[in-house]
Amino acid sequence: MGNKVVVKYGTSKELTPQVLALLKASSKLSEEEIIDLHAAFWNDFSTGRMDKQGFVKYYEEIKDENDRTNVLCDHVFAVFDRDHDGTIDFYEFLLAVAAGSPGDLDSHLNYVFEMCDVSGDGQMDLQELAAFLKASLTIAGKSDKADNNYPEELAVGVFNTLGIHEGEKLNKAQFIQGCKKDADLRELFGGGH
Repeated sequence: MGNKVVVKYGTSKELTPQVLALLKASSKLSEEEIIDLHAAFWNDFSTGRMDKQGFVKYYEEIKDENDRTNVLCDHVFAVFDRDHDGTIDFYEFLLAVAAGSPGDLDSHLNYVFEMCDVSGDGQMDLQELAAFLKASLTIAGKSDKADNNYPEELAVGVFNTLGIHEGEKLNKAQFIQGCKKDADLRELFGGGH
């Protein structure tokens, strides 16, 4: 999600060449993949809006096998439901699907930040980071660590490492620059990069 794009095309069924080019550039999906997803989306959601139940259906097909409880699915849906109306449109859905595999470190860290920023205010607070870490630990099969105070302690450690007070919020630039400078944070958030 390094190319954060706000697409305001609503529920139009038309996939114009301009929109297709924009989605291709921002999602790193091929034109064929976008067209196929578009057709499937409109076939299943004739109103142009996907609810959480519909998202879970798609998520079941693409999810990490370690996410048995769909913890990340809940988190991803909340992130892309920016107006918090309980639905996402095709463009939000496509970006959610496409964002899961960014290539370079900056893109990956940008994606992690977006996943943490559930409120959509462009900043990450301690609770948002702790919730993301808890979901990540659960998916990684470390539910023993996810079930206690460890995610919050880890979030506090990240904030301290980045020089951010626990009551303050962290912006995207601080997060990305801090993670790139600190080997432990690069390992934690960099996806092995």
